[in-house]
Order: sequence, then C-alpha cells, then structure tokens
Amino acid sequence: MQTWKKAYQLAKFEWRASFANIFICWFVLTVFGLLFSTSFSGYLETNYAGFDIAFLLGFSFAPYLLRSNHFQYKKVSNHLYASPTLIMQTQLPIPKDIVAKSRLIIYLPYLLPFALTIFPILYIANSSVRDAMDAPAYIVFALIWVFYGLYMGIMLPASDAGDYVTPKIVVYYSLAAAAIFMGIITLFYLLFGHGIVAWTIILARDWPVPAIIISIILIFISWKYWPVHMKKTMKELDYL
Repeated sequence: MQTWKKAYQLAKFEWRASFANIFICWFVLTVFGLLFSTSFSGYLETNYAGFDIAFLLGFSFAPYLLRSNHFQYKKVSNHLYASPTLIMQTQLPIPKDIVAKSRLIIYLPYLLPFALTIFPILYIANSSVRDAMDAPAYIVFALIWVFYGLYMGIMLPASDAGDYVTPKIVVYYSLAAAAIFMGIITLFYLLFGHGIVAWTIILARDWPVPAIIISIILIFISWKYWPVHMKKTMKELDYL
C-alpha cells in the first residue's frame, strides 16, 4: 500500500503539468460520446458495429491519446521508443516499482471524469437507454465499461516503459492488432447475433453479480501484471 501511495504522489507531478490536456480529454470525449449516444436506439435495432468500436476505444485507448505530447511514448534514440519522463525518473533514486505504478495511476484522470460525466447524461437524456435498462441494470452496465477501461486501457501507460521498434515491427503489430480487434467483434456477431455493447446490456440485466466479479478479477490481474512487466522492461532496456 505504501508503494501505491508513493506512486500516487509521483503521478501528481504529471497531473499538475497536464491539467489542460486532462480537461481537453474530458471535453472532447464527452462531446463525441454525446454525439454517438444519439445513435443508441439505431444500434440496438441494426447492430451497427461502429458503435461497438466507439465504445471499445472510447473507454480504453482514446483517453490516453490526448495526453500531452511531452509525456507520450515516442522515439528517444535509434529504434528505442519510450516515455522521456519515465526514462528521466529511472535515472533518479526512485524504485522502479513506484515509477511503474505511477504510470498506471496517471491514466485515471483521463478516463474517470469522462466516464462519470457521459453515463449519467446518457441515461437521463436518452429514452432508448432507459427502455433497454432500468436504473440498477444501467449502473452495472456503466461499471462494466469503466472497469473495462481500468484493465484494458492501462496497456498504453504500461507501454511507457518502452521497446525497440522498427518500421517492420510497427506494420506487423498494427496488422495483428487490427485483425484481432475486428476478429473479436465479428466473433461476437457470429456467436451471439449482436455486438459487444448489446452483450454487456444483457450481462447487466441478467447476470449483474458475475459480470461485476469477473470485471474486478480482470482489474486485479491487470494491475498486478503490468507493473511487473514494466519493471522487467526497465531492467532490460538501455535508456542511455
């Protein structure tokens, strides 16, 4: 627990320097979220895959893409890509465990203000949402997606530790990620006859307790795994 407290204190330095970006992230994602919410009823009727993609990206990777360029993962030398801020912190007498955990904590203000804004507005303003779910089910639905961001979205801040990247690797990884992403969406439509968002509505209505428990387990696994992975990466890479 003490390690997480120290990681929180370290994360606050970047939060203070990124206040404008955090606000822009909240504003931009909220506006786009409200625009997409108008097509909720159409999605339930037509199973529009673009709606699933917007949810999957909006509550995972999109928030962190609006992070200040100064702190983002970028090329630092030859084929080495990493966060310059993380590299600087590894040169200071700060335990790598604290550095790694602070990266994950930094993600929270990019996701949570947006999520805590969009879900109440969506339920109040959109009658299709209220018709699809009562208030308790909707709370579970919202929690499923917030928890999804907490275990999936931190993959980006975890990448701050860096990696050796070449154009060929970028192409291979991009194609593989796109194929897996679209494959999962397609599989849902083939197996269940509807998309991922619709599937989570069914989970929230019919199996709320198992859905919440599984989500919490995934968060626990993710937040345990990524700091270990980052510490291993920091030990292996030559930042100098």
